[in-house]
Amino acid sequence: MLAIFFKHKVLSVTILILLFLSIICQILLGVIFHKMIEESDNMPTTGNTLLKQCKLKFINCYQLNGKMMNTSVFVDKFISKIRIAGLSLERIAHLSGQFTLLSILVSGICVCVSLAAGDTLFQIIPYYLVSILGLYLYFSISGIVDIMGKKKLLKTNLVDYLENHLMPRLDLEEENGKEEKKTPAPVLHIVEEEKTIKRKEGPQGMLNAADYGEELENYLKEFFA
Repeated sequence: MLAIFFKHKVLSVTILILLFLSIICQILLGVIFHKMIEESDNMPTTGNTLLKQCKLKFINCYQLNGKMMNTSVFVDKFISKIRIAGLSLERIAHLSGQFTLLSILVSGICVCVSLAAGDTLFQIIPYYLVSILGLYLYFSISGIVDIMGKKKLLKTNLVDYLENHLMPRLDLEEENGKEEKKTPAPVLHIVEEEKTIKRKEGPQGMLNAADYGEELENYLKEFFA
C-alpha cells in the first residue's frame, strides 16, 4: 500500500510535509503558552522577556493615562502582538489549519491524477486514508494542546497580577513619594540652630566682640566706683 501511495512521489511527499508542518505549528503554540503560563504564576521575579515587556508597558500606560486602565483590553492587545519569526500566535494557529486543508487538497489532486491514469479504487484508497488520518491528527492534537484554553488561562493570570498586585503597588509608591515631598527635612532645623549658636558665641566658646565690650564696660565701672 505504501508503494501505491508513493506512486506519485512529489505529491505524496508534499502531503506528508504539510501534515508535519500542521502538527509542528500546534505543538509550538502549546509550548509557548505553557511556558508563559508557568512564568505568569511568579510575575515579580519572572525571567521571561515577553512578560517583562508586559509589565513595563503596563506601568508606562498606567502612569501616562492617569491610572485609567482597561486591564483586560491591555492584556488582549499584548497577547495579540506577540510575534514568533514575524508571525503572530493567531496567525500560526491559522497556518496549522491551512496546512491540514492543503494536505487534503493535494490528496484530492492525487486521486484525480490516479483516476486519469486508469488506476483502480484499491490504488487510490491510500490517499483517502491519509486525508482521514491527517484530519484525525489535527483535531486530536488541537484538543490535547488546547490553545484557546491556555490563552484564557494566561490572560486570567496576567489580569490578576496587574490589577491585584502591580496596580496597588504603584499607587502605594506614588503616595509615599507625595508624603516625602510634604514632610520638611529635619536637617534644616539643625542648621538654623547651629547658625544661631555661632552668632552668639565666638571661636572656641569665647564671647563675641559685642558681649566682650559690655563686660569690659561693667568691669571699668566697678573699678572706678
